[in-house]
Amino acid sequence: MHARLGLRRAVAGSVSLVISVCLVVFGGHVGAHVVQNVLVPGLGLHEQSWWLAVAVFVAATASIVAWVQWGVDWVPVAIVVGSSVASGVLAEAGHEPAARWVASPAAHEFPLVVVVVTGIVWLRNAARRLPLVRTVLERRRRRHPEPLDALGAVDRSRTAAVLALAGDVERATVLATDPRIAARARRVGLIARARRGPDPFVRDHAAPRAALALAGVLDGDAIDRFREDASRAVAGVPASEPTWVRPLDATLAAVALTRIGETAAGDRWATVWHTNLALRNGHRPAGWWTPLGIRIATAPLWEHAAASALARAHGWHHPERPDADWQAIRRRLLGAAARGSAAVDDERAIAAGRLWLAFADDEQAARILSRPTVQHDPLAVALDRLAAHLADPRDHTDRKDLVA
Repeated sequence: MHARLGLRRAVAGSVSLVISVCLVVFGGHVGAHVVQNVLVPGLGLHEQSWWLAVAVFVAATASIVAWVQWGVDWVPVAIVVGSSVASGVLAEAGHEPAARWVASPAAHEFPLVVVVVTGIVWLRNAARRLPLVRTVLERRRRRHPEPLDALGAVDRSRTAAVLALAGDVERATVLATDPRIAARARRVGLIARARRGPDPFVRDHAAPRAALALAGVLDGDAIDRFREDASRAVAGVPASEPTWVRPLDATLAAVALTRIGETAAGDRWATVWHTNLALRNGHRPAGWWTPLGIRIATAPLWEHAAASALARAHGWHHPERPDADWQAIRRRLLGAAARGSAAVDDERAIAAGRLWLAFADDEQAARILSRPTVQHDPLAVALDRLAAHLADPRDHTDRKDLVA
């Protein structure tokens, strides 16, 4: 599979390069505008109207956000294709045929724009690594804990799944069957794939289906669909949203499938975990786009810690380096513990770090991670309960602050 995805990326890149070169070489000014617009949506329209170019760029940016969050991939494609055709038509209408082959500054803006944009992106990424800038960005990203009722549908499903793993099936059932979770799944299915029907969990939605399965709510037909979806999925487990695999959601789905007897799903997910989502420079990706096997962004610390600890608990770790993730995230987890549990991401990181203490023989880390009190964020509290359960399966301490 890894080789097949690499071949797909090579073919897609080669075809895109050939088409771009042909458009520039044989399409003249019109082709240059089309290529500009494909690389930077709206750029090919700047000669006609800067306002139109900016509007297209903003729309494309918003559509990319929707694509990454909900799998609505047809919207950015439609915007890029439509604006590229418009840029070609308007460029043709705005230039006389006799002047089409005359060299002009506008025909040579494209390489300069690419160089400038690449330089800006490189400088931004380099600046974000500076200690002071990194500290400021981390403080801006910190969120304060929210009550359970304010949790989003995905985090609610994750909380339910973790609670079920910790042994609190009753509360997991209450959370997993919340109507807001099904409503979100129905919206995503309708907008992203035009899916209709009484069951919004026919495809994808790994976290909600994992929570329902672990809570024992799925009926026989739903379990069969869950297994079938996993067997034909590239990652071996259903996607979180159409074409997008999130590490924690996928790991929870693999655990749920293993619990209902689909052990092959865990093996398939372990292969993806060690290859396509493998550690790179101490990080794992926040998401994986399955059509071309492309990694995006960096997983939040707490999600990396929770997913890797669950994989470790179920034997899906690297056979030669079982604690590689712990070694990669240990220092950052201790930093979160030093900051305390006032911010939700830090509180979740502390609780997820405690999951690892069941496998890592690290007394210093155990002392530091045990100091903060995890009691605000519902998902963090659930992770903390699971950590206690892993350390001592007989521990079923009731935490009433999970349910508002």
